[in-house]
Amino acid sequence: DTALKTMAQQNASALVVMSGEYLIGIVTVSDVVECLANDQDPNETKISSFMTECELLGKDGAANPCAQLDEEFDAVSALKVMHEAGVNHLLVSGQEGEPVGIVSSLELLKLLAS
Repeated sequence: DTALKTMAQQNASALVVMSGEYLIGIVTVSDVVECLANDQDPNETKISSFMTECELLGKDGAANPCAQLDEEFDAVSALKVMHEAGVNHLLVSGQEGEPVGIVSSLELLKLLAS
């Protein structure tokens, strides 16, 4: 499946991009829209050419870290990290530093409003 189909099927606004067991980036709806605006076919174009490249921040750091937060932090903390990083999606990391998901600013606002 393509990133576009997976996003549509899962009703997701972002996906983690892996190369084997390594996180290499995140692709968002904005990335897909930019791909389309540049007259590229997202079903035929390699995802690596339009994703946001980043690495999971580990103990040893990262050359190009993703905007991320440990799963133990709360929604307000996540929104603050997003604001500081200038992003609408945040990688959520688990106890071992592994990616466990992505959260969007809209999901967090809905949670806080409920």
